[in-house]
Order: sequence, then C-alpha cells, then structure tokens
Amino acid sequence: MRDHPGLSRRRLLGVSAAALGGLALGQAPAAAADWPAIFYAPHQDDESIAMAGAIRAHKEAGRPVYLVLLSRGENGGLIDIINGNCNLGADCPAGDPGHRIELSLDDIVTTRTAEFTAAAHRLGVDRVINMRHPDSAWTDYPGFVQYVRETILDFETRYPGASHKLVSGWRDVIHGGDPADPNKTHAACRDAAESLRDRISDFRYYWVYGYTYPPAERTADHVVPLTPAQHARKRQALAEYRRWDPANGRYALGYHSVRLMIDPAAADPHEYLDVPR
Repeated sequence: MRDHPGLSRRRLLGVSAAALGGLALGQAPAAAADWPAIFYAPHQDDESIAMAGAIRAHKEAGRPVYLVLLSRGENGGLIDIINGNCNLGADCPAGDPGHRIELSLDDIVTTRTAEFTAAAHRLGVDRVINMRHPDSAWTDYPGFVQYVRETILDFETRYPGASHKLVSGWRDVIHGGDPADPNKTHAACRDAAESLRDRISDFRYYWVYGYTYPPAERTADHVVPLTPAQHARKRQALAEYRRWDPANGRYALGYHSVRLMIDPAAADPHEYLDVPR
C-alpha cells in the first residue's frame, strides 16, 4: 500500500535532525543523539538500487550514516559476460556488445567494490565498512546467516540504539521467478535480522527486486516518495554502476549484472519499505 499519511519523516528516520551529531567508527555513542543509521548491502549495487533515497533522507536529517558491505560479491557469471560477449546489445555501456576484457574473479570483486565506493561517495555516506566476507550463502546458508547475525550484533553493541536497514530478502525474487527461490544472500540477511527481533527493535527492509516489476505492481508496507534532490543523488549513485572507463579500472559491472533493476530504479522516484511483522 502507499505510504500512510500518519507516517511522518521523523518517525521514518527515528529521531529529529536537531538531536543528532557526528560519530567516528569505533567510538561508543555518548548519547542517543549519536545513534547512526546503519545500512547493510549484501552486494555492491543493492544500496543504490534499494536504499539510496533513504540514505539521503537520513543524511539530510543530520544523522550519521554507515554503509556495510556484507559480501565480496564474487560473481562468476560476470566473468563470462565481461570476458565473453556483453549481453546488453545496443545498451552495452562499452558501445560494443562483442567486447572482451580479461578479468579474474578477484578483479571482478575489486571492480565491483570500486563502483560501490564511488556510489557511497555520491550519497555522502559517513563511513563505508567492507567486511570482505565470501558470498557464501549459496554454499553454506546457515553459516552466512550466522555471520550476518554476528555482524549486526557487533554494530548494535558498538552503537546501542542504532537503526538497521537491510534488503527485503524473502521478497527479492526477479519478476516472473519462483517466489520460493529468492536471492539466497538477500534472504540470509533478512533471516539474520529476524532472528534478532527479540534484541533489536529498529529494523527496516527495502525491496531491491521490486524494480523488476511494472510500476503498478511495486508495493510495500510503505511506498516512500523521494524528493527531487534525493532522486537526483540516487541517479548519480546508480550511474557509478554503468561507468565504462577501462583505463581507470571501471567496467560497468553493476550495469552488466542487473540492468533490469538499475534502469527502473533510476526512473522511479520511490523506494519500497517493509517493516517487521
């Protein structure tokens, strides 16, 4: 359903701008005024697709924003696309659907993380934390859930009272896909958060794969409109994932991987927010 008229910006952000101050990573908060908003990205690109507007809203309220990259984002499929043939036809960022680049899996991780860091800079994130953890949810789902759970608990211990923003997880199924088969890394993040509901109350979930649906089918507990300034910053962040600049190690990996989400997210001035049941 659409955003409820009683859901104020203050309630969405948790606290008012006047009460907030800065906080350096590793410091314990002196008071509630220092509580950061912590955003967790399962992969490089999830933060810009699903949560860029929310990041900007918290920044505009004066709240410290930390962005945590939960996995290295290894993606063997991207090696096939980059080192073989671009699958985007005329939309290929290189302007050459037949391009061939020689990237290793480590190169893929490094390049994806460069895109992530550049997007975070566009959004004005205060701290970027790269956990450098293997994207192992596909091979060890319980282990990955436990790792994410411990990561969230660690940040909550360092910053008690922080708000925690993740992806929708179980709903992250590409349009037309099997609802029983979500992206496992995304689903593991949601499972980890849900396992902490008795200890942490302030979770919010943002729908990444919703942008693969037609606009009329995109829904959530709250459909949050972005201001023109927030939407502009979101488009700037997403543009980092389509930057083709091989001389500087940029190969538009995000766009080669998830153009079906990046383009609709850039065009849609809304974000899709679920709250725990």
